[in-house]
Amino acid sequence: MASVVFQGDRSSVELEGEALSQSKYAQMSEDEEEEDNSTPDDSDSLEEGNDSDNETISEGLGFHEATTLPRGVQTETAVFAKWEHHTRGIASKMMASMGYKEGMGLGVTGQGMVDPIPVKVLPPGQSLDHALESRDTEDKEGSQSKKRSRGGRRKRERKFAEATRAAKAEEEPGPNVFSFINNQLANQNGDGGSRDKMKYAVREDRRSLVAYDDEVKELRSRVGRLEEMVVRNRKDKAVAEAATRRLNETRKALADVEAAQASASSAVVQREKEKKWLKF
Repeated sequence: MASVVFQGDRSSVELEGEALSQSKYAQMSEDEEEEDNSTPDDSDSLEEGNDSDNETISEGLGFHEATTLPRGVQTETAVFAKWEHHTRGIASKMMASMGYKEGMGLGVTGQGMVDPIPVKVLPPGQSLDHALESRDTEDKEGSQSKKRSRGGRRKRERKFAEATRAAKAEEEPGPNVFSFINNQLANQNGDGGSRDKMKYAVREDRRSLVAYDDEVKELRSRVGRLEEMVVRNRKDKAVAEAATRRLNETRKALADVEAAQASASSAVVQREKEKKWLKF
């Protein structure tokens, strides 16, 4: 049972709980009005909060996935370089996705570089000049260790001239009875000497001149060394005499080679003049 008091005449009626209900026109208290007014706002704010949370989650999905990637050394692809033992190996992944295989060279045909460019880490505080000097010294040491003979054009021409002279010397017939008789008969005519020279003369060319030039230079340097030896060992009679004897022999050989060089040079010049006249 409940007692209901009417505001107009202040009369009261006792009713059961089932008969009681609130009219839609009934006045509400201030607290109820505030609660009623705050309810839709709160629901709207909750909905906006949920929407913002959804937007944040949707917008941060890529970052979230990126942060959930495994860390440490990668094991999905082969390790192509030593530094990839400490990294994720993104270079290996990209190259593997493009079809690269371990041990192949770069490029379409696989004939390019296999090893990466070496990097030298210098101590701190050193300038580029010091780096260049250290590289030059390393290059010199490497060239000395290899001991590789380069060999140039003059050396090849000298070898060719020596081989040509040796081949012509082998082709020339040795002296025999018939050659002796022919020489005697030719000498009786008076012009046998010039004919023999023309027969057995070696054909000279520019390559033989190069060989003569190298031989002259070598003999001149030898003469200079022997002269220094004679001056240095003037007090020692035996050594001085031996050096003087060798010096005289070397000077004689030098004179012979210079004469042969002059003869060959004149022959070459004469032959070239004849060719020019024939062309004219």
